[in-house]
Amino acid sequence: MTLSRRALLASSAAIFVSAAGCATARVPTLHITPDGTGDGASWETPTNLEAIEDFSVEPGGEILIAADRGEYALTDAIEISQGGRNRKPIRIRGVNSATGEPMPAMIRGVRGEEETDVFRLLRGANHLTFSHFEFHAIGNGCFRVGAPISNITIEDCTADDIYRFLENTESGDETAASLSTFAVRRCSATRVQRGFARIRYGSRDGLFEDCRAVGVSNEGGDIPVGCALDDRAQNITYRRCIMENFQQLNAGDYWNGDGFSDEGDNRNIRYESCEARGSTDGGFDCKSNGVVLENCVAEDNKRNFRLWGDTATLTNCTSRTPNFRGAAVEIASPCHIWIGGDNAQIQLSDVTIEGDPETPILVVDSDGVRVQVSGAHPPEDANWDPGDDAEIVFAPQQ
Repeated sequence: MTLSRRALLASSAAIFVSAAGCATARVPTLHITPDGTGDGASWETPTNLEAIEDFSVEPGGEILIAADRGEYALTDAIEISQGGRNRKPIRIRGVNSATGEPMPAMIRGVRGEEETDVFRLLRGANHLTFSHFEFHAIGNGCFRVGAPISNITIEDCTADDIYRFLENTESGDETAASLSTFAVRRCSATRVQRGFARIRYGSRDGLFEDCRAVGVSNEGGDIPVGCALDDRAQNITYRRCIMENFQQLNAGDYWNGDGFSDEGDNRNIRYESCEARGSTDGGFDCKSNGVVLENCVAEDNKRNFRLWGDTATLTNCTSRTPNFRGAAVEIASPCHIWIGGDNAQIQLSDVTIEGDPETPILVVDSDGVRVQVSGAHPPEDANWDPGDDAEIVFAPQQ
């Protein structure tokens, strides 16, 4: 069944209205199927997906999406402007309607000029938990934050052939769309055109954990980034996340495309046990001050680690085999670690460098840089020389 607000079923407009014409009390559970026409009170009388726009579920309740009764074809975004409350989130999740067990509900959109996002979270959509969805052919956001909201959790979702999985752009008359206190766990996406997630404005206190995305190569055009931070986003942690193949090919004299990126006004950004590979520019492109990378792996990127801030710390990280895909036309060069901030203080502890010994370990495009290295593999006598623009200090071997 194809769903759109322009073709809203009459039953949706009448959900939870009493015989006297007044809205009833909120219910603990709403039941949804692709062709539901009932009040949603049970699987015998389910409603349809658009009922989420005007649900009457009590805090701590659930909206159950039947995953075993067919896919949900979508042509318009589902706008949500209400939620739960502190310690009583409303859960919106895919289930097997026969057993009640978790099961991914398939939502299929349309790519191209008519593409849309899916769940558009507007002012008031706080304290919500989404889980067990399977998205196909979706535009700029399987989840799109369109206003300042907080306490959002997204778990156990997959996506294929999408522009972005999680987007952060204001809607309507809003001037910002900050997302606060959020978590994205165990989500994956393939054939991603632009990026897995973009977090910006004053967003804060976020966690991405056990997520993975594979990009599709773009010919010129917009810059793809697996996970991108912008504006004043702060206190964001990536843990065990993998971003692969975010590529901008044939883009003139510099090909962009990063696995992870953060910007100069971001603060308290951490990457823990993350991996970035196959990008046409940086694996980790970190412009924020004080960025921390622990147990991370970067390989097969033009510049595996790019560090722009005043300070940065890499601990037990591995750089493997930089790959300069645009060597014939680009004004650039490959390296394991690139440093671009004047007077930067960089700490490298127990880093491992693998690949062609002729590839520079350090390239410094700034002045007054000091790099402290301890426990590196290979040791001091390898190709560490950054030239005259930096001081490199090796701690004594234990």
